[in-house]
Amino acid sequence: MKVFTLHKTDAIENSPLTMEDIEIPEPGPDQVLIKEIACGVCGSELNMIQGDWIRFGSPPMLPIVPGHEIIGRVFEFGDKVDGIRNGQLVGMQYLWNSCGMCNFCLSGNENMCSKASVTGETVNGGYSQYILGNRKHIYRINEGIDPLKYAPMMGAGITAYRSVKNLGPVEGKTIAIIGAGGIGKMAIQFSKLYGARVIAVSRSEMNRNVSLDLGADEVFDPGPNYEFAEKIRRTADYVIVFAPSDAAVSAALKICKKMGTVVLGVYATIRDFRFTDEIRICGTLIGSIADANEAISLITKHKLLVDTRVFPLASANEALLKLKNGEIKGRAVLQI
Repeated sequence: MKVFTLHKTDAIENSPLTMEDIEIPEPGPDQVLIKEIACGVCGSELNMIQGDWIRFGSPPMLPIVPGHEIIGRVFEFGDKVDGIRNGQLVGMQYLWNSCGMCNFCLSGNENMCSKASVTGETVNGGYSQYILGNRKHIYRINEGIDPLKYAPMMGAGITAYRSVKNLGPVEGKTIAIIGAGGIGKMAIQFSKLYGARVIAVSRSEMNRNVSLDLGADEVFDPGPNYEFAEKIRRTADYVIVFAPSDAAVSAALKICKKMGTVVLGVYATIRDFRFTDEIRICGTLIGSIADANEAISLITKHKLLVDTRVFPLASANEALLKLKNGEIKGRAVLQI
C-alpha cells in the first residue's frame, strides 16, 4: 500500500512527507484493518510536521504516517472483534487506544489516559491506503454520509464538540470563539445548536463571512495585536480559543465576564491573569469514546456543515501548504 511518511520535521514548503510503498498490515486479535476512503488534513498535523511543537514532545516518534480524521470500510478484522462486518463504513479519530483500567478510562475520559496511543503520532495514521484500528475506538458511520465531506468530523468535529461540552449549559449565553477556522466553524454550529449567542473572531475575511453563514451573531477581525478585545470587553460568558497565539489568550481574558470560563484548545502562555475576576481556565483535548459517538450523531442528525476541499493522497504536501497559506475555505480532505 502507499503511505505518506514523515522522517524528519521540516517546513511544509520543502515537502517533508515522502510517498512510500509498504506491506499492508495484518490485523491482530483486537484490531480492524480499514480500507480508507478519506482522511482529513488537520492544522495540528501541520504543526507536527514542521516541528512547531517539538518542545511539547510532538512528534513523539519518527518515522510516522500522519492523519487522524479517517473514514473507510472494514476490510478485515481480528478474531476478538465482534459487532462489525466486512464492508461496513466506519471512522477513526485521534485516540487510537487507551488502557481501559486507569481512573480516566473508568470514568469515561479515555482521551486523558496517560497510556493512550495516538493515531498519526504514536501509531501510523491516515495518510495511507489502509490503516489498522483498535476495536474499542472504531466508530460506526451512517451509510448516507459522504466520507469526502464528513471525514473532518472525526477530528475537528469531535474536538469542537468537547470544547463546547466543557462549558456546561450555554443556552442564552454568549460564546466568543477566537480562531474561527476549521475547528472553530464546527464549534460555532454546536454553540448555536445549544442556543448560545456566538461571536466569531478570525483574521480571515473568508472565515468571518462563512461564520456568519453558519449562524454567528457577530464577527470581528482581531487586528494585528488583538485590539478588538477593547470593543467587546467583558461581554462573553464563555470564550473558546483555537488561535495558537498568546495574544489571543490575553484577549480572551479581556472579553470574558467575571466568573466566566475560557477554554483553550491550543498551547499558550497565559499572561496578566487577574485572579480577582475569578475566571475559570480549562483545556480541551480531542474527545472520549462517548464524545466521539455524541459528536458523530449530532453532526449527522442535524446535518452540520463541513465545507471540504478534496485532494488526492499524492498531493498531501500540497494540501498542507495551502492550509498553511490560508487558501482552504473549510477543511482539506485527502481522497484515498
